[in-house]
Amino acid sequence: MPDTHLEADPRLSAPMRRHLRSLHLATVEAYRAWCRENGFNARLNKTLPQRRRELSSSRKTTEQHRIDSELEAHIIALGLGTIAEYQAWCRAHGFGDGLQKSTAQRRHEIRLGRQSKSREKADRSSASQHRRRRKDLLKRIAAGEVDDRELTSPVLLRVHHLFQNAPLDPKARSAFLALLLHVERQSRLFHLKPVVPQYGPQPANNFVDGLASLAAWHARWIRKVEAWKPGSHNGRRQFGALARHLLAEYDVPASMDTAFFAGMESEAKTRQGWFVHVGTGQNIRKAAIPLRFTKRMAHAFIVSAPSGYTVDAALRWAQVIGMGGDDLLAEAVCDSMLGERFEDGAFWETVLHFFVNHPMLDVAHVGPIVDYVHHRRTVAQEQRDPDGSVRLIDPPEPDFTMKGRTPESMLRRVEAWHRGLNRSQPKQPRQWASCGVPGYTWVDEDERAGEIRTWRIEEIRNSRDLGYEGKHMKHCVASYLTSCANGTRSIWSMKVDYLGSGATRNVMTIELLNNRKYIRQVRGRGNSRPMDAYSGRAQEGWNVLTMWADQEGLTLPGGRSWAMRRV
Repeated sequence: MPDTHLEADPRLSAPMRRHLRSLHLATVEAYRAWCRENGFNARLNKTLPQRRRELSSSRKTTEQHRIDSELEAHIIALGLGTIAEYQAWCRAHGFGDGLQKSTAQRRHEIRLGRQSKSREKADRSSASQHRRRRKDLLKRIAAGEVDDRELTSPVLLRVHHLFQNAPLDPKARSAFLALLLHVERQSRLFHLKPVVPQYGPQPANNFVDGLASLAAWHARWIRKVEAWKPGSHNGRRQFGALARHLLAEYDVPASMDTAFFAGMESEAKTRQGWFVHVGTGQNIRKAAIPLRFTKRMAHAFIVSAPSGYTVDAALRWAQVIGMGGDDLLAEAVCDSMLGERFEDGAFWETVLHFFVNHPMLDVAHVGPIVDYVHHRRTVAQEQRDPDGSVRLIDPPEPDFTMKGRTPESMLRRVEAWHRGLNRSQPKQPRQWASCGVPGYTWVDEDERAGEIRTWRIEEIRNSRDLGYEGKHMKHCVASYLTSCANGTRSIWSMKVDYLGSGATRNVMTIELLNNRKYIRQVRGRGNSRPMDAYSGRAQEGWNVLTMWADQEGLTLPGGRSWAMRRV
């Protein structure tokens, strides 16, 4: 039916005509549409209470529109874009974040907003002057005109140290200064935060040292540093783009960037040379890498190596993929000691072929098997003499091979080894010093059980406790005795105590690389990874671990890392 004017519409009574005019609606069809939009019945014979409710709703909507328009104009006047930004601005400046403000309140906010903009403008001017002063200071540091006692900024102190002590020739020093002056103005590379999680807070694991390493290769630069502009707000991506701008004409895997954050010693220089080698279009197989690469391995390394790996782990990952293994097997291998060590390469190739040739072997067993084989073939054994002294003897099976092994036989050997490790602890446990990192305690409530509980993360500091941990958690952590005793690694146990029942539960075992302050791996019962567990206790334990790491400045693998991902 076509629209009909209210006065001529026979469907409406006189009270309903007045009602529609009060709602500012010109036709019956418009009224019915309004009713549907606002949740009212679309009938045309309404009682007086019904008409009053509709009129009240209309007035509220009109008032809300007016308020919304005024609020929008107020937000724009403050230089903001959304209601969320406005509420955040109010909280930051001490105002309530409600949206219905009086005229006086909004005037006060406008005055404060103008004052804030004036201060920001002054701060920008001051920052510009600061940048000019820092540019001059960098030039004076490079020229040796500044004593380190004059500096208070950690970044500038590190720059001073590198100019004074890094193995850089005069041209490399000039290149380093050019890099510093350019990135200080253009990017987010002028700070000392650790870049590569796996390296932890080592002195060279920061962007400033990475720039110094780039400067050492100045003779191989193919473009001018002044021509580079950052295309991302992420510092790691910015550094990668800068390295490729200076040194690469061809694609280079992101994992190779890690070589520039390992210092300028010979091993780091060798790995940086691999970056230059690939960047100039040469085959990674022709570089002095410690593995025998096939064409398939080289292709996997260049095309699909995970960007979150170090260059060493990426090489091992590509080796497994090239042998025919899948992503899960490659990740499990990199999770083991093989992800960072390349000794005895020909033998370990046979171990990798064993894994590839038995695809139904659960990858959770890869790490324990690698540890067992390494222990039998390579690790010198400790023997306690009658006088109490400890001496080293040859490994149990220095000629251990994988020939004739089956998954079943290997798993039986590993299980027997675990049992032996946990039984063979001496009556007088061996002690060692703390790594220096404090433990952690956290108290909360288990809502399911209705009990107060205490989480504890404690360092294991003697062989007996190490054996107990392995026995309770059903893994081979007791094999870490030598590494703990010599201070290279420390093992930590996470437990939770329940106040009401008095029960104690082992939750996780944590391996910490002491010099890097890097949590290399976290394992639950039976070598399960933290994200494998479905129980609430394991998930909550991970949150406690994160709080401990934040408090003590420890680095955790990322959530997508092979060390953390669900199998």
